[in-house]
Amino acid sequence: MNTLNPVFKLLGILIPTFLLAAFHNPILNIIVFVICIILMLLSKVSFKRLFLLMLPILLVAVGMFFTGYHFQVQEGAPVNPDSLDLTNNAIWNGMIFSSRVLAYAGLGFLFVLTTNKMELIRSFQQQLHLPPIFAYGLLAAWNIFPNIMEEYKKTRAAFRARGVNTFAISPALLKPMLVKAVLWSEALAIAMESKGFNSNAKRTEYYVMETTLKDLIFPVTTTIGLLFIQNLILRHINLIL
Repeated sequence: MNTLNPVFKLLGILIPTFLLAAFHNPILNIIVFVICIILMLLSKVSFKRLFLLMLPILLVAVGMFFTGYHFQVQEGAPVNPDSLDLTNNAIWNGMIFSSRVLAYAGLGFLFVLTTNKMELIRSFQQQLHLPPIFAYGLLAAWNIFPNIMEEYKKTRAAFRARGVNTFAISPALLKPMLVKAVLWSEALAIAMESKGFNSNAKRTEYYVMETTLKDLIFPVTTTIGLLFIQNLILRHINLIL
């Protein structure tokens, strides 16, 4: 996953994401989630980091399960919650809600945790012909963001040194950061103009984002694979019924 072209990786994940919205199959959602976890681990994503990121998602999934169960129960006869006498329809409806959260979270984390942000922007510029002025702006924003976080820590430490207590998004903290961001962006714009950067000029690329056969095959594979698994599940369900 780490070696795929970011644009084709995005297409290979985005198309199944839209297709999942049309399917109400919790088994399919769980299979997609498990495949995403396996691919992330094979891509050497830290298990500890993945576990910490998944904890709030799992809590949301549990909440969505009981939401789906309660919604289904309201349509039928009342059920005593103390007896935990869940009907098949209620369980199935709850699993649809909760498994969809897991599937979407797995697909999102699969793209975010296996994609380099700089390569993604370069790929947008080269494969999707994103205007250079937007590409340079995005690259500058990604590089300035760590400086903004460092400035936030320094400003908060300065307030604490003076005995002033501020909350996380206090205007007193955000104002200095806003001023710094404007100064940095202005200095960056002047520096780019002085170095001859022009959005209309034609230039070669130092970092070339190549497109290989596996990049072209990936979106096709994920789309066909999702449809195949969906049809296979429906076939087995029909045989059981």
